[in-house]
Amino acid sequence: MISEIIHIDFLERPDFMDFLISVSKENESVLGYHFPFYLQMLENTGVGKFYGVILKDDKTEQIFGFLPGFFKSSEIGSVYSSMPFFGPNAGLLMSRNRNDYFEALQNALACLENSWDSAVMISASFYTPFNQEGLMIDYHRALPEALRVDKFTSYITLDELQLSTSLQYDIRKALKSGVEIKSVNDAESARAIYDIYIQNCNDYGIPPKSKECIDLLVSQSSASGNTESYIASVDGKVIGGLIMIYSEKTASYYLPCSIHEYRSYQPTTLLIKHSMDLCIERGLSYWNWESSPSKDSGVFKFKQKWGSQEGQYQVLIKAYKEESFFRELGASKIASYFPHFFVFPFNLLS
Repeated sequence: MISEIIHIDFLERPDFMDFLISVSKENESVLGYHFPFYLQMLENTGVGKFYGVILKDDKTEQIFGFLPGFFKSSEIGSVYSSMPFFGPNAGLLMSRNRNDYFEALQNALACLENSWDSAVMISASFYTPFNQEGLMIDYHRALPEALRVDKFTSYITLDELQLSTSLQYDIRKALKSGVEIKSVNDAESARAIYDIYIQNCNDYGIPPKSKECIDLLVSQSSASGNTESYIASVDGKVIGGLIMIYSEKTASYYLPCSIHEYRSYQPTTLLIKHSMDLCIERGLSYWNWESSPSKDSGVFKFKQKWGSQEGQYQVLIKAYKEESFFRELGASKIASYFPHFFVFPFNLLS
């Protein structure tokens, strides 16, 4: 097999898109985050430099594997991460029908290692794929010295969706309260979503995504086919929003927000139900809730109300520096140099 580093311009090539769409149709681990529109958004908003690997058949030169990733440099060194900015589930993306995943993973990792100067590297982090827990052992074998951070995610198999009595009540309450849902892609709606989102981030101490990110995703809604934005309104006032990211099989719950004073109107519940209905119409198979702060959190419990299943994944971190280097820097400096990147487990710094 042939491995090759690729940069952002490569993503528009027809042979790459043919591969990505084909694999996405049969492998739910390919998420909307792995499509060009989202990777381009990350690079265009300054999150990092796209730094991917493709694998090709050495005879036909057909692409059969893709490892997305981003690279970021600073005055103290450089870091790599599978999918910064919004974390879980990237890893090496391939057809489920192939039986050479470990060999391909080794090849992709060697390609990365040979492409950078280890002397200036600080760490490289890799996320295991969505809904493929069996592949974790391949990552352990390929990265035997890496630190491992256990994570969990929630998801729904859409053809098994059954709404509980309490959710049906909340939906009726939203409709009775006059909540209306609309698909949007205009600048005014993007601004309304962002204003509510920023207030939510401030209320709960969540590091926010940039306004430019929100503007770009909302403006591409429907047109790209891989993202959709909705607002919830009452009497013309926007009280909530939702941005979804799609692949061919999986819908990812990207950015929900709502005004605190209107939460009794259940705008988020109605936004989700509206989006789920459209996902089922599109023939999507999975609703990916992403991770939650903890299993005791209200976020996790809300997802469980929808009959969610729990999936496991890991972040594997290859450190190029001694632990003392990270301790000396501390969490705040690491975060300031490399925002949105998983550089080192902060719990090991205390």
